[in-house]
Amino acid sequence: MDYKTAITELIPYIDDTYNEYEVSTKNSLKQFLIDFPKEKITCQKGCGACCHFPIIPATAGEAFVLLNKLLASGYNLNILAEMLFKYKDQYFAFTKKNGKIPIIDADQKEFLKEKLPCPFLIKKDDSIHSGSCGIFDFRPLICDFYNSIDSPKLCELKSEHRSVDSIAHNGSFAQDKIRQYERTLFGRSTIGHLPLLLAALCTQEGLGAFLLEKKLSENDLKEEYAQELNDFSLYYELLKSIDYTLTEKDFLAIEEAQSDLMERLS
Repeated sequence: MDYKTAITELIPYIDDTYNEYEVSTKNSLKQFLIDFPKEKITCQKGCGACCHFPIIPATAGEAFVLLNKLLASGYNLNILAEMLFKYKDQYFAFTKKNGKIPIIDADQKEFLKEKLPCPFLIKKDDSIHSGSCGIFDFRPLICDFYNSIDSPKLCELKSEHRSVDSIAHNGSFAQDKIRQYERTLFGRSTIGHLPLLLAALCTQEGLGAFLLEKKLSENDLKEEYAQELNDFSLYYELLKSIDYTLTEKDFLAIEEAQSDLMERLS
């Protein structure tokens, strides 16, 4: 698909989906506060705990739309790419030291010790709880629907905490809807760590992989996990475009993380 068509298709769809999410979430929050008047969402401006997580999950399409909105708002592509490449170098330096990408819980907690924030977090000091989002008006879905009604300290430690489940459900539903639309357009859709997706889209190889239409036939889709493998191939190619090739240890970590997730959901 050519660049212009991708912009024309994705921006209005993702904007509309975000708006639908916002309406449903306002209703969910209103009902939550009626049901639990003593509770409140503890996520406030100035808390950057989740901005330090090694996985800020967004779809490749969300990253593509965000990148284009940043450029349209006046960001310089070269300066933006330099910032994102610096982040990915630090991220992969940890990955090399750790032996695999930080996807399982123990590795994610180890990553937090690096105090490596999202490159768009404007830091006030060295505290993990300081700073504010430099692109708040353009923030992706996950940065809105991930929430906590417990102490931010639990987020800092990547520990279990309570949240407004209906808001998280709204966000997950909206993100799944976006992924399905991306599959309709390109044949595949992936979720990955937002700063890495953005860095990849700043390269010709990564942008080419994103725009490549790789649709499966009806016969292909009859094969078990055919769509999932097609989706994953995109993330593999995007990571490769920023000089990272997934290893056997990475694949094992991904399998372990998926297994843990299924166990928690069961």
